[in-house]
Amino acid sequence: MLELFRDAFKITNRNIVLAIPLVIFVQIFELYSLYSRRHVDSTAKLVLASVTILFMFGVFCAGWFYMVKKAVELSKRTFEAGRLHVSSELFKAIPDGIGKYFLSFAGVYVLFFVMQIILTPLVFLLGVRLIGPIDEASLQSLHAVAGNTAAVASFADSLTPEQIIFFGKWSLLFMLATTVIMYVLMLWIPEIIYKTPDAFTALGKSVVKVFKNFSQTAGIFILLWLTGFVLLFLNTFAVGYPLLYFLMAVVMFYFTVYFVVLIFLYYDKKYYE
Repeated sequence: MLELFRDAFKITNRNIVLAIPLVIFVQIFELYSLYSRRHVDSTAKLVLASVTILFMFGVFCAGWFYMVKKAVELSKRTFEAGRLHVSSELFKAIPDGIGKYFLSFAGVYVLFFVMQIILTPLVFLLGVRLIGPIDEASLQSLHAVAGNTAAVASFADSLTPEQIIFFGKWSLLFMLATTVIMYVLMLWIPEIIYKTPDAFTALGKSVVKVFKNFSQTAGIFILLWLTGFVLLFLNTFAVGYPLLYFLMAVVMFYFTVYFVVLIFLYYDKKYYE
């Protein structure tokens, strides 16, 4: 296990150029999301925006995840040609990945959307049963402040201690549900890239592999999840300090690349070699 984490660090550090497409995509996606929120005011525009996001998601994921696979493969070779040659090999993999896996990740996008439609009401009903219903006024307030950090802080200050505990329980429930889903799906993307391009078939096979080696996959996921949680916690406190916030953004991008490289490396060693 420790060897896996160490090798993932080496691959990430040697192929830090993997972060470049990720940073570019995140910035473009944020700009387009901001533009969409301000200008999408009809059903036709909403459909167009959804198709555009689907296209962006499919292109980026197909190219970038294939790039990660290439980085894992190149790590098995001696780098006699130099780091620049390795970087050019990785960037050359992007168009190849788009050509091979664009439809696969379009399927991932659609399947994930369907899973959200099915699972969100189930989690909500579970919360109502275990915690209690959220009144209509609170729902409207939450919807009004969503995405606005200052408004969220103001809303939190207006809550009574009992309300804070109540909403804290709901937040914990959604966090646990998201964590479980992330764990179950952790090998879905490597399964598509390495063996099964069909997104639906890959989903079933990856879930079987996750639970077949439960102790290994759970150990890897828990360590990554705890690290990510600590980083998100630190990032929250860095919001008011521009330089610290920038440094935390760099760390978060690095951790994202490392996270993906580690999962791909585990799949490569366990199921591909």
